[in-house]
Amino acid sequence: MKIKTMAEDLKCILDLNRNIVGVKFIFTKEEFDSINVSQVKGKLSYCNMVKFATRGRSFKANLDNFLCIGSAKALGLKEVDESAIAGRVYYSFDMYDSLCTARNVQKDVTFLNHKIYGVVVMPLEEYQFDPDVVLFILNPYQGMRIIQGYTYHYRAIKNIKITGNSGICSECTAVPYDTNDINISLLCSNTRFSAKWCDDELGIGMPFNMFDRIFDGIVKTIDPCEPDERKLKIIDRSKRLSKNFDINLGKSYFKSSLK
Repeated sequence: MKIKTMAEDLKCILDLNRNIVGVKFIFTKEEFDSINVSQVKGKLSYCNMVKFATRGRSFKANLDNFLCIGSAKALGLKEVDESAIAGRVYYSFDMYDSLCTARNVQKDVTFLNHKIYGVVVMPLEEYQFDPDVVLFILNPYQGMRIIQGYTYHYRAIKNIKITGNSGICSECTAVPYDTNDINISLLCSNTRFSAKWCDDELGIGMPFNMFDRIFDGIVKTIDPCEPDERKLKIIDRSKRLSKNFDINLGKSYFKSSLK
């Protein structure tokens, strides 16, 4: 199934009010220049690149376009300095009770140890080539459904990294790419301030190579996991969008478990 179709179907099934976002790492200037996507003018935070992509806009950006140096380090655009690894940066912000704690936390924060030239950030449905990472900004119920789709084919999630910091750049982008696994983020104060996410929104990132199986898992768990009132809304949305999903009313595991 094409990326565009899967992205549109998933927005319909989950009732997402934001576009799913794809991120592609670009390793050379030649490849960067060849991609027919508008480059960010001036500087913009990576958080807001993602936010604007959830609203339909597409970007490519190199280090000169990154307003937030922390995200440039997390994604591999800029070398990570010793003060960040040692925890001194965030300890100086009074975010931890001691330098020892700060260092211990920071050593588990993912900074990608590759060197890239730039990134492409745009709605998943716009991709004509495979992205590297897929990001969702959604509410907890929608997040639950993605996890149910994941566990349908895989297992319990065992590689979650959450610190409440570097939410979009590290937790939603770098971690899934580094671990080749899904990750959940409650976002962070910086991205909530700069991108103005809603209080009930969180982030999920996954490597693109998992997207089609997780999509399949979400579709196949509609019957056991969704109550009839939500199934009826999915059916109504699908009819309006000329889509068709095999949905059966009266079937759910939680109703069966009460008998």
